[in-house]
Amino acid sequence: MKNIKELWDELYKICDETETKRSGMKYLVNYYITSLGWTEEQAIKYAISLFQNGTVKQIKLFGKDNKQI
Repeated sequence: MKNIKELWDELYKICDETETKRSGMKYLVNYYITSLGWTEEQAIKYAISLFQNGTVKQIKLFGKDNKQI
């Protein structure tokens, strides 16, 4: 089982590999914690899953001027 630092490291590595802003993912994780009451571990794991299931890729594809790029 990974500790919190290892989970952050994994998330940041994925961000770097996919050219996704770390600050955006950190904001999302903090949202899950403060607004939804999730633990930090749950929030980071869920953020990682958004890369694994293709959600982040889809958001990025349609993110610029509502056009697919």
